[in-house]
Amino acid sequence: MNFVSVLYTLIILCIVVIVHEFGHMIVAKSNGIFVKEFWVGFGPTLLSFTKNDTKFCLKPIPFGGACVFEDDPECPDPSRLFVKSGVWARIMTIFAGPFFNIILAFVFSVLIISMSGSSVVTTTELVEVNSGSPAEAAGLKTGDTIIKYNGKKVDLATEVIIYNIVSDGSPVRLTYTRGGSEYEVVVTPEFDKEYDRYMFGIVFGKSLDKWSSVNILKYSCYYVRMNIRSTVQGLKGLILRRIGADSISGPVGMAGMVNDIYNEAREEGLPTVVLNMLNLALIFSASLGIMNLLPLPGLDGGKLIILFIEAIRRKPISREKEAIVNFVGFALLMMIMVIVMYNDILKILRK
Repeated sequence: MNFVSVLYTLIILCIVVIVHEFGHMIVAKSNGIFVKEFWVGFGPTLLSFTKNDTKFCLKPIPFGGACVFEDDPECPDPSRLFVKSGVWARIMTIFAGPFFNIILAFVFSVLIISMSGSSVVTTTELVEVNSGSPAEAAGLKTGDTIIKYNGKKVDLATEVIIYNIVSDGSPVRLTYTRGGSEYEVVVTPEFDKEYDRYMFGIVFGKSLDKWSSVNILKYSCYYVRMNIRSTVQGLKGLILRRIGADSISGPVGMAGMVNDIYNEAREEGLPTVVLNMLNLALIFSASLGIMNLLPLPGLDGGKLIILFIEAIRRKPISREKEAIVNFVGFALLMMIMVIVMYNDILKILRK
């Protein structure tokens, strides 16, 4: 692993984390909530400055960050305490972190498609239907355009592929257009040993010929949606054990991934390297946003569950119980991070 790959990894991590924590901070401040500290990294403080009553810190271990709210009941203005704010202000503040990651993913998507739309976006129009395949048996033909997969709208070829990766071989309802008319067909995929997944026997490969501003924005939304679906389907695959746990990566695994992609892309020049790094940043930002919304203690999703319960009960959960839940959740997350890092190191050593 070379210095440039490590540098790209640190830049991507810092941008994604800063935007996540900035989302928490800016919404908190807009709701009058006092933000005590905003820091990037872990460990002792290297650099710091204070602005608008918030202390900004840079720490040496660049694998995370935090937006710290004031919780001292004897602070000069107790009404600005996070716990004293309205429940919906707190819900918006917690949700803002993951939401800003999705916004960042969209910004990256616009940049990627503006730079090279035709090379990253493939439509769902079929350029080939393999002879003897399930798709041919179901009546699909070259030129057909798939628009729905089991009732879910699809606009990118990758979305169809993502759904197939976690397929268990069950029949799938495909809605497609041909000659301006819409049709629906049921296709039962066959397992392909070479690709180690179920497939229909169809080939995509067509992109848009013209990239107007409207198309760039529209397909940027599709591209972000595709990455969100990829994260969700990956989680589904892990739960259903269709994807191995060794496919999960932490910061170390991310650095290895960046290194592999950088080494492949640099042969084609700096624009290709930048495009690939932007794509990785998009994936990590979208994944961080979705993963943080999981209803687990210690994550933003777990905190939102507690706040929604408070909103329904119109009564907060005792701070002692909430602290215990968050402590247990944080301890479990630390254990998972250690296991993931250990697996990442093993994967690098095996190469």
